[in-house]
Amino acid sequence: MLYKLSFNKTQEGLLRVSASVGRKAERAIAIYENDEVFLRLVHHAGLVQEVVESLEKAVEIAVSPARTPSCCEEIDITDVQLTFLRLGEARRLYA
Repeated sequence: MLYKLSFNKTQEGLLRVSASVGRKAERAIAIYENDEVFLRLVHHAGLVQEVVESLEKAVEIAVSPARTPSCCEEIDITDVQLTFLRLGEARRLYA
């Protein structure tokens, strides 16, 4: 399924990732201690290399010194992979 992931840093320096499908208002939000926590999950989620690289780049842009407010990436992943990234449950999830 095609998900749109967006990334940004909270004021506390945590990485916030949200996932949404299409134009639905429903989305899952996870807050990670830092970008490395999320990227470790990405590397173990069984994603194709092209998706891994695009997520790495999107996270890098979101946490760069310029602090891009939000960086989005549309990726095709399964619900199982989404859950592995801690984005498959509820509307809010703190990992």
